[in-house]
Amino acid sequence: MTAALTALVESRVAAVAAKDVETLVAQYAEDVTLFDALGPLRDTGRDVERSRLRDWFGAYRTAIDLRIRDLEVVADGEVVADGEVGFAHYVFQVRGTMTDGTGVDMAVRATLGFRKNEDGWQIVHEHSSVPVTPSGSAAG
Repeated sequence: MTAALTALVESRVAAVAAKDVETLVAQYAEDVTLFDALGPLRDTGRDVERSRLRDWFGAYRTAIDLRIRDLEVVADGEVVADGEVGFAHYVFQVRGTMTDGTGVDMAVRATLGFRKNEDGWQIVHEHSSVPVTPSGSAAG
């Protein structure tokens, strides 16, 4: 189970580099809950994610270089009403150049919640955040 989820997460790198919205959207459940680093604090739905991806990809004039590190995947085979569940958390580095010429090189934390049903593993929860150092605090 963990191998399937690891492959799913790692496949996102190529899809982001290709700016392939539909390949990424296919990984999400229709009712996915989204907590994104940008935009509304909470959103719901595959169509919302499709729109976010189009906006994100459209903001870059270059390919988006995404690298995943510190990936941990948990899927213990527990069965819930809708199927098996699992989750992954990792840090990804995003690099590229925006349409206005601004260079991007940032780290983002991500947590994905998965549910396995007759359609296979799908993302049902996504939470992304950017590290923030409060004023007067040392980064750690």
